[in-house]
Amino acid sequence: MGKLFRFVHCADLHLGSRFKGLEIDDPALARRLRESVFESFARIVDIAIEKQADALIISGDLYDDSNELPSTRLWLSQQFSRLSIPVYICRGNHDSETAWDSAIPYPENVKEFGTEPEKLVLDDVEIIGVSYSTPHETRNLVSMIEGDPERFTIACVHCDIDSYSEGYPYAPCSSRDLQGRSVDYWALGHIHRRNVVSTAPYVVYPGNIQGRSFKETGEKGCYLITVYSGRIRSADFIPTQGFVWKDLNVNITGWDLNDVVNTLKGSLNGSSLARVTFRGSGKLDTMLRSNPSDVSRAISDATGSIISSIVVDTSPEVDLDSRAGGKDMASAVIRTGDRFSSLSKDELLDIICTNKIAARYRDRYSALSEDELKNMVKQAVRNVIVMMEASR
Repeated sequence: MGKLFRFVHCADLHLGSRFKGLEIDDPALARRLRESVFESFARIVDIAIEKQADALIISGDLYDDSNELPSTRLWLSQQFSRLSIPVYICRGNHDSETAWDSAIPYPENVKEFGTEPEKLVLDDVEIIGVSYSTPHETRNLVSMIEGDPERFTIACVHCDIDSYSEGYPYAPCSSRDLQGRSVDYWALGHIHRRNVVSTAPYVVYPGNIQGRSFKETGEKGCYLITVYSGRIRSADFIPTQGFVWKDLNVNITGWDLNDVVNTLKGSLNGSSLARVTFRGSGKLDTMLRSNPSDVSRAISDATGSIISSIVVDTSPEVDLDSRAGGKDMASAVIRTGDRFSSLSKDELLDIICTNKIAARYRDRYSALSEDELKNMVKQAVRNVIVMMEASR
């Protein structure tokens, strides 16, 4: 094989699927989100055209079960018609047959693999694929595939390696099954998190093409694979998603709202869908609890992002030193903590490990330094004061 061969690999389109975990009332924004999955695949087709790919391989789950409509299949068929190259598809667990499949056929450049392995040759490249025979496929599809050692072989399969996914395994196989089958590139689907499992041979999950919940954070897209003289020269991930889900944590200790906004500007932009969890203690606690929507709007306006939700896990600012001189219960707790902090390490250990349960952990506590033990006491005092303040 002395010529260049380039192909695009994607999987898990889930066209028509719905976003989960969003609190958005804007109809225009909701429509943008729904359309982002379609736009992501349209960009993948653009990439195949612009990069002059020789083939497009889609490793299952083009649709999303009950959300497959005639209009969705028609749209996808029109996208395939934009291409002058072969498109190879294997069906996954979400690709159920519908009554309108025959009424809306794919164009002639599309090959959908059957439920038994099929081999096709494109120049000096062999492409093997197999589709699910049932939505809950239990066959080891990988073990059914054998490549031609004289050709560069690509295998298109929707499967679950070593129960990589959570829950019910689909078309399960082991990592060992992928070895020794004369396959140079395993074009896999089913796992929504992008992962190059191996490079000898290449075993690639491209992930889904658009995140749909906070379980699917990060960039989404496709791989562009370049092959020359029977070897993979490059495997480049290209992001195509319309929105990136981000799950961010912010510690408010010592910060005001300007600090929060300025920090989040570095992580968020117009394509971000974010959930922000606030932790720590400080003056922002009251604002976050009383006006979370205003804080969300301020962040969104400053960053151009969509703030899906705000989680408040903060506590009020507590100045232990200024409270120690009072006559209330909180002041007494603080003074008790101060007395403990003035003790030696051994004296502290004797107090901490007075009961039978705590005594079991004396060795663990003994491994801490004196400063670490005293900080633990100080944090315990702070926690008690915060709980007392919250119950007032």
